[in-house]
Amino acid sequence: MAQLDFVLTCDRLKTALRTTRLHDGSRLENSAEHSWHLALLALTLAEYAPTGTDVGRVVRLLLMHDLVEIGAGDLSFDAPAEAQAAQQEAEARAAAELFGLLPTDQAAEFLGLWQEFEARQTTEVRFARALDALQPMLLTWGPGAQGCAASHPELTHLRVLGLKEKHLREFPELWAAAQGVMAQAQARGVLQP
Repeated sequence: MAQLDFVLTCDRLKTALRTTRLHDGSRLENSAEHSWHLALLALTLAEYAPTGTDVGRVVRLLLMHDLVEIGAGDLSFDAPAEAQAAQQEAEARAAAELFGLLPTDQAAEFLGLWQEFEARQTTEVRFARALDALQPMLLTWGPGAQGCAASHPELTHLRVLGLKEKHLREFPELWAAAQGVMAQAQARGVLQP
């Protein structure tokens, strides 16, 4: 059964390490944990999505968008433009290969969700991307988190907010939460101004 081959291949997402550490700082988060956490965020923060947002679709988008990291790996949100362009190409190849394991109709559906996420057009995608921007901020600088000043001194308060704003500003409550997290982290000394 092709779907079982796909699911077993997707288990490799557990070995795709991200650049974000767990909230307790003990180790790097893997992409499967990240996807689960994002799906949980979507369900928990659904009230902050615009009226009419299909939160079930948001969850499906979030579960699909990082599967390509099985073949392409993860890239830090502050990577230079040329690295991001190379990552997009690698992810497109990985998407074709991974979703190609499925029967034609299902492959088209899952690839379509991944492509929708990449196109950044729908309300559901914009909400999903806002959550994807917020989640690493919570893990790295949220209450009790240790920050990453020693390993990434270039990630200052203003730089992080500048990079995340394009995804969060459309959602005032999420943007305010992100700004609050960063201000508190700076006050605790785990983030440079």
